Amino acid sequence: MRLSAASTRVLRGAALAAVAAVTVTAFGAGSATAAGSHSTKATKAAACTAAETKVTVQKLQRPLNHVLITAKNTSKKTCYAYNYAYLQFGEAQSPAQPWKSSKPQSVVTLKPGQSAYATAMTSSAADNGKDGYHTSKLGLYFNSANDQGSVGRGVVLKLPGGKTYVNDPHVTYWQSNVNDAVNYG
Repeated sequence: MRLSAASTRVLRGAALAAVAAVTVTAFGAGSATAAGSHSTKATKAAACTAAETKVTVQKLQRPLNHVLITAKNTSKKTCYAYNYAYLQFGEAQSPAQPWKSSKPQSVVTLKPGQSAYATAMTSSAADNGKDGYHTSKLGLYFNSANDQGSVGRGVVLKLPGGKTYVNDPHVTYWQSNVNDAVNYG
């Protein structure tokens, strides 16, 4: 069955409303802030996507073989940076694995102008350099509230410094503080 463009827009809008309703219910009708405090005012914030954020990546000097990913909310609405980003280095068949122990106590909430941070390890410092591959691209997709897939369109970023060696990559959960992301690895 083929849907008209108008029907598709209506269904998309209904799906976004359902996600927002689930989000409000899951967080007790409050909204977590970057500091982890709660508000009694219900919000209609949805998951952050590439459409309302500017995502950048930069190489870190320490720890070795790590990059810092920053997602800045460029919209006029609050959004949630749920869980961790789905990262696809080059043509990898599966995303980078999350460091479960980096999960913050509350979801990272991005008000307009605020940023979320994550660190990705491209390879272990002890790696022999023979089992991985080199790439200059990093695909990023934002995670859903229930950690069951991505939301919105992805973004493809150029990795800093040209080709980067990748083998068994890992990523932190989104953090509200850059130091929490950088000091994890």
